[in-house]
Amino acid sequence: HGDVRVGRSQTVGSEPCQSGDPELTAALRDWIVIFDFDGTVSPADMGHVILDAMSTPEWREVDERWDRREIPTSGRARAQFAPVVPDPEKLNRLIDQHAVDPEFPALVRELQAMGAVVRIASDGFDVYVKRMLGAAGLSDLPVDVNHLDMSGGTVTVEFPQENDGCGHCGMCKRLPVRRAREDGRLAAYVGDGLSDTCAAGEADLLFAKGRFADHCNAHGIPYHAFDNLSDVGAWIAQHVSDLPGRPAS
Repeated sequence: HGDVRVGRSQTVGSEPCQSGDPELTAALRDWIVIFDFDGTVSPADMGHVILDAMSTPEWREVDERWDRREIPTSGRARAQFAPVVPDPEKLNRLIDQHAVDPEFPALVRELQAMGAVVRIASDGFDVYVKRMLGAAGLSDLPVDVNHLDMSGGTVTVEFPQENDGCGHCGMCKRLPVRRAREDGRLAAYVGDGLSDTCAAGEADLLFAKGRFADHCNAHGIPYHAFDNLSDVGAWIAQHVSDLPGRPAS
């Protein structure tokens, strides 16, 4: 499985995917492309946006404990949201002040046109991931994400996939990559942060920036650098004919 990994490159330009070419139709039929959400699909880290507006400043100290792997995502979230007074309307107003990367909807449709499955894997929360995807016309995208709810007069956080993954993340990014493999697909992963590192040793093709790129550099893991999602689309458009298909069974 590992021998299909593609080596590291520098960030490429922003020529768009052109899937109208008949030869490119279904060129990615054996691939799933998995995107992180906060800091990748959403330029803003929406968890930070919400906590800045609704929690106490101590949430940042809790975040640093998570960075040091002293507490898992579930413990971090419960501590950070404990002081929050539930206000669903304020929450939705905050979310609606932000949007996904403007390049993302077109990139999704181009990847789908080439046969790829596209999905979101987030260690954040469904309340903003699904709302922002819906606002971008992408409510059909499958998502793996934790659950946050303020509608019942209390703040509820749930982590339905926590026990299936690494134990540190609420939604371990390794899980959707492994499921892709079980389905006979190759997996590309696009991310920017520490919660993406679990995908690094599993995916067949990596696009990384920020602390995710730092992790890959430190561990000698091949990846392709990107600044924004148009770089990802440009690299795929340039190299799609060179990408392998699923191994023969």
